[in-house]
Amino acid sequence: MKKSLLFVLCCLSFVLPCAAQNLASQFQSMKNAYASSGNIVMLDDHTILIEPKMPAPLCATPVNKDGTTTWIYYTFPLASIVVPLASVDENLIAEDRVFTDPEAPKAYKPGDVGDTTMVAIAGESGKQFHTITYDREKFTHLGPGPHSSASYGQAPDDTEAFAIMFSDRAAAREFEVALKEAVILAKAQANAQAKAQASLK
Repeated sequence: MKKSLLFVLCCLSFVLPCAAQNLASQFQSMKNAYASSGNIVMLDDHTILIEPKMPAPLCATPVNKDGTTTWIYYTFPLASIVVPLASVDENLIAEDRVFTDPEAPKAYKPGDVGDTTMVAIAGESGKQFHTITYDREKFTHLGPGPHSSASYGQAPDDTEAFAIMFSDRAAAREFEVALKEAVILAKAQANAQAKAQASLK
């Protein structure tokens, strides 16, 4: 029993540093891919903080029904999102093309593709992300600063899913790949640590 426990601990002493190095590499890839859209900070080995540029774009998606095109408008006014990597469902990271040009609905023709890539991220069942939201309308109507966060309605909130925007589709894809890999690594590392702790009991 002691020999098998020592073997597990020796394996973990090799695997965990490698996983940490790979996580750091994936984090850097995410940070680089997201640079034109906002900032990403690594809070610890398994948690990132995403800070989108403000104000969030107003997104529009065409809906064709019975030969008529109508538009759905929405936005994601997020000042920051705390993302524990192991809480993300890697199977629920998806992208979609949306329109952010206010003139797009006027010029739209069926088959046109949006100018911005939206990457949607959802948590594992029962998991939520801590966010700081703000009032987009208040923010866009502020005069020259500085302004307090209260002046544009910043407030804490929790959400099961969120979306971030990329003007460059290739950067969005790079971010998605790095995020999925980081999530898988974080979960593997957490599972390995849990097994090691269980073996010690």
